[in-house]
Amino acid sequence: MFIFLVLNSFHVMFRVQNITDQIYSAIKDMVSMLGGSRTVKVSDVMERCTTKGFKPDAINACIDEYEELNVWQVNQKRDKITFI
Repeated sequence: MFIFLVLNSFHVMFRVQNITDQIYSAIKDMVSMLGGSRTVKVSDVMERCTTKGFKPDAINACIDEYEELNVWQVNQKRDKITFI
């Protein structure tokens, strides 16, 4: 009696983060550092992300994109982001 064992090879794929993904990660990190609050000020987001080298237009585009995806909501005054 012979036992034949076949191991499948695993392929790991990595997706390179684009600028919008990187900005989202920075915002998500900010919220996680707040320890329970799901809301962050847009002014704080702008300050942190521009310090990291992101342009204001790219930050605003990220905010709009993730709002459209229903990941977070931006209030009417556009001064607070709340994760859903």
